[in-house]
Amino acid sequence: MQFEVKDMSCGGCASAIIRAITSIDPAVKLDIDVAAKMVKIDSSFPQNQLVAAIEATGFHPTV
Repeated sequence: MQFEVKDMSCGGCASAIIRAITSIDPAVKLDIDVAAKMVKIDSSFPQNQLVAAIEATGFHPTV
């Protein structure tokens, strides 16, 4: 899955997203590009749970 997170602007933002996703899926593989504002997630969890985890940190991912 790949999401654009337009309001992610720094490494701290990326760290918050990483913490949120790994809290529900410790085995997740993440690739975050802050400059491109893109988050790639390789997880067996449903997309809606991953989106909810990102949104819980205050960010707004779009597919």
